[in-house]
Amino acid sequence: MIQAASRAGTLHRAFLLVLGATAAVGLTPAIGSELTAQEDPTILKRRAWVDAESNRFKDNGQDHEVTLGGLWAWRVSDRQDWALRLKLPYKFHNAGDAPGDSDRQGFGDIKFATGTAFRLSEAWRTAVAVEMRLPTAGDRLGNDAWQLQLMGAAAWDATRTVTLSPSFEYNKSVSEKAGAAPQQFMEVFFPATFVLPQRWAVTARYETKVDYENGDRRTDSAKFVVTKLLEQLPLGFSFSIKKPLDGGNKRHQVNFVAVYYFR
Repeated sequence: MIQAASRAGTLHRAFLLVLGATAAVGLTPAIGSELTAQEDPTILKRRAWVDAESNRFKDNGQDHEVTLGGLWAWRVSDRQDWALRLKLPYKFHNAGDAPGDSDRQGFGDIKFATGTAFRLSEAWRTAVAVEMRLPTAGDRLGNDAWQLQLMGAAAWDATRTVTLSPSFEYNKSVSEKAGAAPQQFMEVFFPATFVLPQRWAVTARYETKVDYENGDRRTDSAKFVVTKLLEQLPLGFSFSIKKPLDGGNKRHQVNFVAVYYFR
């Protein structure tokens, strides 16, 4: 018991040293929010970004997507922000071994969203939003449906350097093009973000998805993100890898994101 107490005390002191080191590098609330904004929907910061995504599948097919995004936010009150978001994707598909598969490329489905976030206390926040996905993609690169997405999130700053920000997204197509399959699924995300010295952050995220149009099929995945914010310029970069935890055709997903913050 004495040895266990000693080990617990050592771990506690190590944790305090990490917090102290982070404070020593001059972490401000504004910088901390920029480091966590990509994984925390309750933080609405004016920014523009480029997201390069690559998906690899077990049939040797590959999907690549480059998305230009922008979020414009403004203060409603001391405890509320509002924002508009736009995503413009361009997709590439490299054919795999599946019969009838072929290379193709073109614009994906444009996504437009609006939402609001509330600060409940110094450590707690919440947010709600709605997004409309437009059937602008061609050549089988989209869902061919007007798709509505409802989003909700909560966030808790456990310490100055640790944030938990679970969220959900409920998707349902409201109108499909001729021959398109209806869409209805729920995704839930459980990220934990750790802010590190020298403007670094890491996020570990568990995800689960339930597809109501496919026999309530559930899939799970894990995602790991590394983020770096520059000191001289309002630029941030992140690299992430996402891996399915169960069966399916996807091997993994990799993203590289470059973000410019309008301060």
